[in-house]
Amino acid sequence: MSERFEGIAYTLTSAGEVVVRQRSVPADRTVLRVAAAGVCGTDLIDFRGRLDRPGTLPDTSPGHEIAGTVVHSEDGWPVGTPVVVDPAFHCGACGPCAAGRTSYCERLLLLGHTYGSGGLARYVAVPGTALLRMPDRIDVVSAALVEPLACAHHAAAKVTCDGPALVLGAGTIGLGVALLLRARGLEVAVADPAPVRAALAADLGLPVGRPDGALPVVVEASGTAAGFHDALDAVARGGHVLVAAQHSGTLTVDAGLAFGKELRLSWSLGALRADFHAVLRLLAAGVLDPRPLATPVRPEDFGTATFRDMAAGHTAKPVVVWDAQL
Repeated sequence: MSERFEGIAYTLTSAGEVVVRQRSVPADRTVLRVAAAGVCGTDLIDFRGRLDRPGTLPDTSPGHEIAGTVVHSEDGWPVGTPVVVDPAFHCGACGPCAAGRTSYCERLLLLGHTYGSGGLARYVAVPGTALLRMPDRIDVVSAALVEPLACAHHAAAKVTCDGPALVLGAGTIGLGVALLLRARGLEVAVADPAPVRAALAADLGLPVGRPDGALPVVVEASGTAAGFHDALDAVARGGHVLVAAQHSGTLTVDAGLAFGKELRLSWSLGALRADFHAVLRLLAAGVLDPRPLATPVRPEDFGTATFRDMAAGHTAKPVVVWDAQL
């Protein structure tokens, strides 16, 4: 019988409750001992969906923002290597993958959502191709934030003017975009109606609130229809509205407004491997310190209340921390 790794895992039930269960991870892929794992907006969408439609969605083991240490590998990774996970698994064979657009993969799978059991657990098994080695001297909380920061980097790279810019929504992606734009030298303001998130932006040294006048760049990172329409209103003529948040349903655009402003409207989806490497370089160089974005949570304190506080906007991004260092 092959080796197995036993440890607890957090399960989001069909009723929207977080329960602790034992999970046995077979050593048939690369196995990580999780050091820290973040709770993402996608996890929150799954939580809200179960509250809205109790009993209609299956139990799931979420978590795709993962930093850990290799404890077993079938893919050549040395045991003890500190790594982070690129959780969007692409096939490598379809047309988009061949063109380098792996986020468009025709068979894309997301760890903990459409593939396998996620990283809100003591152990997780992943393909070795999904791993990136962590540079030395990066703390575990920052390591767990690499994946959302890679998504923020993918969005920020689409901003091609010199600003100033306004970011609507002070969640992890919005603040990540703001920090990355500021690191490029742009003047960036952040607006968010939630006091906790607005205070976090201020703590990061970002101006809070919508500046007077229209701006050449507005990043919509709230994921709300109101935020989308505020972005269209706040952008200057000839400006760029970049949607960096996940929306659902239908968003309406005032065609006369868009035409009169000759605005550019674009979206950002996920991250490419190059974005992960860029974030790791910024962290290693000390250019980026994302730790204030997170609320570290001890494993014994993580549960349904964590999701409820997150949904209510009472807490910044929760990161479950198992180990003090990688």
